[in-house]
Amino acid sequence: MPLPPDAALYERRVEPAVRVLTGFTERLVEELDVDAGGFNWWSGFSDWKTLTLLSDYLIQLVMGVRESILSASLAATTHSEKVTAEHFALKTKGESYFPLDAVGRQRAMTIRESAHSCFFHLGQALDRAAVAIYIVGGIVVRDAVGLDWTSLEKNSRQILSSSEKNMFEPVGSPGREVQEALLATVLDWEPFGPEDWLPWMRDTRNGMAHRAGGTSVTVSTSDRQFATLFHRHPKWSELQSLAFGGGQGRRSSMLDAYVMSSSPAVLNGLCDSVARFLEQLTNAMTTCWDERQAMPTLIVQHGRQWKAIEPADGGSKFPGYDTVELMKRSNMLIHPSTSRRWQAGRVMDDRRADWQR
Repeated sequence: MPLPPDAALYERRVEPAVRVLTGFTERLVEELDVDAGGFNWWSGFSDWKTLTLLSDYLIQLVMGVRESILSASLAATTHSEKVTAEHFALKTKGESYFPLDAVGRQRAMTIRESAHSCFFHLGQALDRAAVAIYIVGGIVVRDAVGLDWTSLEKNSRQILSSSEKNMFEPVGSPGREVQEALLATVLDWEPFGPEDWLPWMRDTRNGMAHRAGGTSVTVSTSDRQFATLFHRHPKWSELQSLAFGGGQGRRSSMLDAYVMSSSPAVLNGLCDSVARFLEQLTNAMTTCWDERQAMPTLIVQHGRQWKAIEPADGGSKFPGYDTVELMKRSNMLIHPSTSRRWQAGRVMDDRRADWQR
């Protein structure tokens, strides 16, 4: 599906991934069996409830990867715009830049939060893609919903080392070859960016989420501009990074602890790298899907990928903060593809009772 003529920069930047993810989503929705639920060629692998839940969650995941990469790209654009405004303020105010006024404080907060948002959504895109790959590949894991990119990398190395683990089809079987081809793409991330781009991105994302934040620095450049820098060693504390990040010796500098690339360039580059990597992963999932659909017995779709039919807890009792009063004939406004998903999922009012039987 081509981009609309009025597509914004953040949409154009990640177009390769969005295009294939949208195409794969539309195909999956179209293949849903509205009467039986789920994908009809999965019939017999497990009970209809488990397969229906897995089928719909796969579609939800692929749609979610698309949303994540678009959100990351939008955050990168916001970051770039605010950094440009920050550098303009530095130039015009000079020594009177500090202390920041209310506008400056909000701009600084937006710069920080937009960077965090970009890293969060890039990591989220990969975590969602990981679960989709588990389902598409028919890999035997208990509760695929709870897994992430780290587990997928680990299992990808195991299958390529000819592991005999029961989570894969038998070594040498046609199904195993299909799984190996799919998981090989998971480890093939290096061509899409500079050295260590993916580990650095994931370490920075995890550091932002779970550890104390480091100080953002802005430096003047040789062309009389400014650059805002990220830490080179996101796993280290700030003082460790400054003390040891530049190496040892007289010629080392504390600035060696930073990546000498402007933060907008880093975020824009990461969005491009992840988008192209996701394009590869989605193409690999589509190929795997084609082969499995052509020969459903190639790989068994194990029901243990879904933990339980009914939720384990009693659900939330949160009522909200106000009460929406519906019209007597209130209509729910949803996309046609969502309508088809819910029909196949038997959650429309005329068939919800099926889940209670």
